[in-house]
Amino acid sequence: MLAVPVPSYWRARSIGFLVLLVVGLALDPLARGATEPPPPPPSAPATPAVSAAAATPCWLRNVSYEPGQQMLVGTVRKELPGAARVRVEDVRGKPLAGVPVSFEVVSRPHGGDDALVASTVVSAADGIAAANVHLGSEDGAYVVAARAVQMRGPMPNIMVTALKTTWWLMVVVGLLGGLGLFFYGLELGSGGLQKVAGSRMRSILSKLTTNRFTGVGLGAVVTALVQSSTATTVMVVGFVSAALMTLTQSMGVTLGAHIGTTLTVQLIAFKISDYALLMIGVGVLITVITKRKMYIYLGEIILGFGMIFYGMAVMSAAVEPLGRIPAVSRVLLSLGDHPLFGVLVAIPIAALMHSGGTIGLAVVLAGQGLIDLQSALPIVIGANIGTTATTVLVSLGSSAEGKRAGIAHLLFQTINALLFFPFLGLYSRGIIHITHLMGSSSVPREIANAHMFYNIANAVILLPFLTPLAWLLTRMFPKEEEAKEVFTAQYLDNNLLETPEMALAAAYQEILRTSRIVGDMIRQIVQSFGAAGEKARRDLMRRRDEVAVLTDSLQQYYIRLSQKNLGLFQSREKHGHLSIVDDLRQTAQYVGTDLVERATALCNQGVDFTAQGRQELLQYQTFTAQVHDETQAAMEDRNIGKAREIRHEKDQSEAIERKLRESHLARLDAGLAESAATSAAHMDLLSGMRQIGRHHFRICHALEEFLTEPG
Repeated sequence: MLAVPVPSYWRARSIGFLVLLVVGLALDPLARGATEPPPPPPSAPATPAVSAAAATPCWLRNVSYEPGQQMLVGTVRKELPGAARVRVEDVRGKPLAGVPVSFEVVSRPHGGDDALVASTVVSAADGIAAANVHLGSEDGAYVVAARAVQMRGPMPNIMVTALKTTWWLMVVVGLLGGLGLFFYGLELGSGGLQKVAGSRMRSILSKLTTNRFTGVGLGAVVTALVQSSTATTVMVVGFVSAALMTLTQSMGVTLGAHIGTTLTVQLIAFKISDYALLMIGVGVLITVITKRKMYIYLGEIILGFGMIFYGMAVMSAAVEPLGRIPAVSRVLLSLGDHPLFGVLVAIPIAALMHSGGTIGLAVVLAGQGLIDLQSALPIVIGANIGTTATTVLVSLGSSAEGKRAGIAHLLFQTINALLFFPFLGLYSRGIIHITHLMGSSSVPREIANAHMFYNIANAVILLPFLTPLAWLLTRMFPKEEEAKEVFTAQYLDNNLLETPEMALAAAYQEILRTSRIVGDMIRQIVQSFGAAGEKARRDLMRRRDEVAVLTDSLQQYYIRLSQKNLGLFQSREKHGHLSIVDDLRQTAQYVGTDLVERATALCNQGVDFTAQGRQELLQYQTFTAQVHDETQAAMEDRNIGKAREIRHEKDQSEAIERKLRESHLARLDAGLAESAATSAAHMDLLSGMRQIGRHHFRICHALEEFLTEPG
């Protein structure tokens, strides 16, 4: 058995994976996520005697933090932006002025001995004693304790976190590295899913009917496989533009695509990042120790999802410092009070990267306590609108039908946003209640559920109105009338190349179209001979040129497709397609060039076949056309059984050719002048039609080869 070579794309992706993994490991998100400030130290010993003004019993209350804040944050070797503050109160809770309060750094990270704090501060008229803190050289957790001589109750401990001076750079690097892992994992996992699904994806789309409910379900399934609603809707634009799908069908699939994309966010919200490295290890191990393609694809799926979750862990660790900065928390939480601003911010972010990535980032921020559900809902709405940008841009370069499908995507999300926007508060309370009924009070789970129910509601609301919306889009984008139509490929769309199974389906439709043209040419072979065959000869040359355009376009399309990450079955089918294309090209070239030249030469000489000779040639032409029609049906049905039956007709074809050749030779022996003048053309024509039959038998063999799954 030949060794399976490691594909070049795998080496390139492995290098990229290792680089991103090093970035993630450098941030050590799992360890950092578990780090907490040290517990408060034990009470410090009593201070020496103080003035008589401070002899009143008092309580000290920590008032250093702003609302929602749990610690003070600064940078190493710098003074804290805010002072350490305590409020001195008497037994009735009233402020006491003139009370000396001692501050001391009682806990610090190793190497942070140079941290300083004002030792004694006298409380002001409002009872506040504030001491400036100068942080040490090491980042980490510091604890500042305050005490007074007549203090009653526990000693307040003020938590302080010192960040490195380059903390913002680490946030940026962590976000970029985490997003890189996230998107690479999406690509790897969806690629593996597509390869495992194989022809099932094509089968799914082939079952599309005018039933809008079926379209929604199939759109959700396909998106779950490709892990991107944008990819699905771009495919839909290509299919509508190529007349593989109606506008109404495409609208149902588009609604389902947004439901399918909620799967990724749901998985992220389950917070299984603790198992991310295990999944990466298992995925790599499977791909390394096996040579069976199906197991390799399974390893890619596991590895891809592991990288998705590890990327989210990296981002979670990266944004952790932001949760300690009050200004950042205030800005993010204010999105709930200014939802329109949140929507407008989320739209360009989702347009640039990915709706799943944008909402995933919101889940990460929620996990760090930076945003709540009310603040996240505008991000969810904006991300769903922003993700339509790619589809709309792609549709602008397509036909009127493609434009309608692309704009439908934007129209759906805009309508849904307008319907939900006035009721965000009510929707937020409803999602919180539903999440509680599911047994969770986690904000990330609330965001994931909000995203899911938002898109389900979108489908439920708009499904009854697909027909009038399709009518509206048809009026908005009427079919463009072209002065002179240029013959070109109809089904080939470069946007489908990112999903090889869909690209193969579109290319196969173009092959079937090419085969129909070749069939028309076969039925005009004999008619092109003689003085009355001028129109047939012109038509054959025109059809030959059309086949040349289509076969050239197909070959270029397959070259571009070869640069993608194809699975085993997809590669086999691509090779089968190319074999069929070559047989069709050779048939059209022979009929449209060689036979036309022969027919033209005989016409110029003023000679023609005998009546019996023409009748025999028509008989063989009818048989050859029948072989073509049977082959066309086998190709359209992708029927292995029919293909095998056609190949068994090879002996019959050759028997007919031998019989007709002997009949022609008999006429030559009889001395018929017309038979002698057309003998060479007659014999060449018999050989040519026999060769056309052989091309069709090879097509059936190629069909049988790529449709048969290897054992």
